Amino acid sequence: MTPPDEFEALRLDLKGLGRIYLSTWPYILAQLRHFLALLALNLGMIGFATAVGFMSFDILWDSVGSSEPLSRAQAAVMFLPDVDYVDVDTLSEDSRFEILFRFLIVSAIIIVLTTSSFTLISIYKTWILQRVNQALRVDMVRNAEELSLRFHATASAGDGIYRVFQDSAMVTAVVDNIVVQPIIALLTLVLQLTIASLFSPWFAFLLCVASATILTITVWYTPRLRTWSQAARRSNAALFTRVQETFQSIQAIKAYGFEDTNLSRFESESSIALNNAFALRRDFAIVKVVASFLLALTLFVTDFIATQFVLNEEIVFGASLLALFGMTVTRWTVAAHQARRGSIYAFTFNFEHLVRLWCFAQDMAVGLGRAFWLLAQQPEVRDPIDPVTFPTSIQNVKFEGVRFGYEPQRLVLDGFDLTAHVGQVTALVGASGSGKSTAMSLLLRLFDPDAGNVQINGIRLSQMRIRDIRSAIAIALQENVLFPISVAENLRYTTPDATDEEIREAAAVACALDFINELPNGFETELGIDGALLSVGQKQRLSIARTLTRNAPVLILDEPTASLDAETERQVLANLKTWASERVVFVITHRMSTIKDVDQIAFLTDGKVVEAGSHDELMSRQGHYTDFVMLGESAHV
Repeated sequence: MTPPDEFEALRLDLKGLGRIYLSTWPYILAQLRHFLALLALNLGMIGFATAVGFMSFDILWDSVGSSEPLSRAQAAVMFLPDVDYVDVDTLSEDSRFEILFRFLIVSAIIIVLTTSSFTLISIYKTWILQRVNQALRVDMVRNAEELSLRFHATASAGDGIYRVFQDSAMVTAVVDNIVVQPIIALLTLVLQLTIASLFSPWFAFLLCVASATILTITVWYTPRLRTWSQAARRSNAALFTRVQETFQSIQAIKAYGFEDTNLSRFESESSIALNNAFALRRDFAIVKVVASFLLALTLFVTDFIATQFVLNEEIVFGASLLALFGMTVTRWTVAAHQARRGSIYAFTFNFEHLVRLWCFAQDMAVGLGRAFWLLAQQPEVRDPIDPVTFPTSIQNVKFEGVRFGYEPQRLVLDGFDLTAHVGQVTALVGASGSGKSTAMSLLLRLFDPDAGNVQINGIRLSQMRIRDIRSAIAIALQENVLFPISVAENLRYTTPDATDEEIREAAAVACALDFINELPNGFETELGIDGALLSVGQKQRLSIARTLTRNAPVLILDEPTASLDAETERQVLANLKTWASERVVFVITHRMSTIKDVDQIAFLTDGKVVEAGSHDELMSRQGHYTDFVMLGESAHV
């Protein structure tokens, strides 16, 4: 099987490591004191464990096994008097049994304390890393919210969710496996290599040769690991998107009898994800097996050399310095042999652990690269450096020579001009694709015009804060999105501090008060998933009421009465005209009954307003609007 072509990734070469450290540094810095405390605790425990291990070998093999006296430090640890256990030529049998008994008691106490300590340190590390992950996820979602709809229109929602929940989790793994654990492991390697060299320089030489060989093989194999990691994460993101789309579209899948085809696609994408994941882990295993074999061979060779040293009773190379680590022998003994083996085994274990970390870090870095890619996307619409204060009282909204296209070569608005005054209800009318919704998107500053500008009271939107603009504009979308919470909570969804009286007034304007009162628990009735208890028309009226609850000075209604009967539609529009006496209201609609009663009609063709005025004025001109009305009326004959 040949790995797929590699695409742009966060590589773990020197440059890639630099990018990782620079990218993660702000999150590490926020927890720096905790990371330093964690490092100190780990190094302290490693040093303590090494000293205890050497002392244990010395006590068991030399004192208990060979009747050699204890050192003063060893006697002090077990609360034994120097006169009977240190200042003697050999130990009696009773003394040896007493040492063994006390050694077991002290060992049990040490095991309990060290196990508890390592567990608490592990919990502490997890707590630190989860705080890092939480900060990254919040930043990713915050940045995603600020990105323009142009970005979200081309990006997969499933891929974005996968990046936030799966790829972002790699920051904890990367910080742990590329920052925390390697630092601790490298310091441990240096310590164990130093100890091994004190037993004999040959041991240090053999360890260095084995390490260099493994590093060469690992670096040579690394690009293949990155390639499979990219393929695995991309295919898993695609699979995640397929699952999301399946559950979102389950009604359509059933209605069109699409179950078998959809399942076949899922099985195919799942198999691809499985094969890529298997290939990645297969290559991980190959590197690990090679490293384990070479390190085991090195350990075997050092065992052979150390055995020769013991048989020849040679002098330990750095015996005086080994005393600092709790080893008191000067010549090679069985205790020295075992202590040396423990030190070299610790080196090989930590080196193998580093190789394993490096392999997994390739996958982690790929995931983190995907997370930082989302974080690096820059919003097209930004706040000005020196924003102008939003007007306290809106007089008019003006579009002046606006040109805009989602793609540079395809303009949606081309010379769009329109002025709407306070107290007016303005209807945007025209064929599908004429630019009605796009114009309202520019008013919300979801996009910025390619040319021209949108103004409120003569102030360009680009001069004001985005938050101020959107807080002053309420919009009711075509999709009547309701949440499985109470009616009151739905109405307060965008205005949490709205009073009971305010939501009742909004419901009354939207002609929703009567049917709400008839619900089992009135405003406290739980609506169920997607407002399952309500009809389409009732959902639409609740959506309008939720928009009105914001009490914003500018209101946008996108097909607000499409699902209402004629009588309810007339009443809602009459209420809206009264409610809009001090506001600017835009209505996007195709229904003639809605259009006829508004104050101003703007008829759009090819991205520009070709006619504007009241219904009677436009009908008298016998122009585009008249043709539109006549066509609409003939379609209903």
